[in-house]
Amino acid sequence: MTASGTLQSTIDAAGRDLPSTFAPFSPMHALCVVACAAVMLAAALAGRRLRTRPAAEERLRRSIAISGVIYWAASNAWWMWPANFKLEDSLPLHVCDLAGIIAPVAILTRKPWLRALLYFWGIGLSTQAFFTPTLEHGPASMRFWLFWLNHTFIVGTAVYDIAVGGYRPTWRDFRTAAAVSLAYLAFILLIDIPLGLNYGYVGNTTPENPTVIDKLGPWPLRLLPLTLIGMAMMFLVWIPWIAAAKHAGRRSARGMASADQLQSPRSDARG
Repeated sequence: MTASGTLQSTIDAAGRDLPSTFAPFSPMHALCVVACAAVMLAAALAGRRLRTRPAAEERLRRSIAISGVIYWAASNAWWMWPANFKLEDSLPLHVCDLAGIIAPVAILTRKPWLRALLYFWGIGLSTQAFFTPTLEHGPASMRFWLFWLNHTFIVGTAVYDIAVGGYRPTWRDFRTAAAVSLAYLAFILLIDIPLGLNYGYVGNTTPENPTVIDKLGPWPLRLLPLTLIGMAMMFLVWIPWIAAAKHAGRRSARGMASADQLQSPRSDARG
């Protein structure tokens, strides 16, 4: 037996006693969300504890990034393996597939446009996988683990960049993410339409599990509201930072006013 055959046999044997299907809004769904959130929180807290030790924090950040690159390569190798390959879902063309490689590069290079995509695609779009997962396979399938690992890494890295890396999205970042998202839409439609695929969930099919797409009407008419919803979700995750910036501006203005009053001569001094 080959090494790959032995590995697959081991996976199959380990999964025989595990559920083979997954249902949204089930106890298993809730357990997965809690477990993934715990992992993301643990990484962010570990990074924050190391902020006073920049060298140690950098090692942690690099470890996260390198692990992400290795995972992305390994998971895509699994999807592209002939026994697992399906044209409709094996190519790394979903937003979350692209975000999976953007995430480690963003926290390593800290390039603004990559951090913008990580934030708006990670927090704005990829978080939907935790609320309305399109997953059908249970823990007995490798697809189950790849789904949750991928989305946990993307969203967790975005959270880490905020909590530890100090990233704060700007209006320019939102415009960058919106422009790249529209370019992605145009690109993926050129693949979906002629091949009858549904990458980006903008093709002429819908996921098996219920999602908001089911409520948007027939294709291609649903493309417009779907695009607007995507843009709105990215805008919504930017709003808290607008409010935070305004609040910080007011506090700064009050602080400057107080400093001016302390420095000005007293008007009631005796002559």
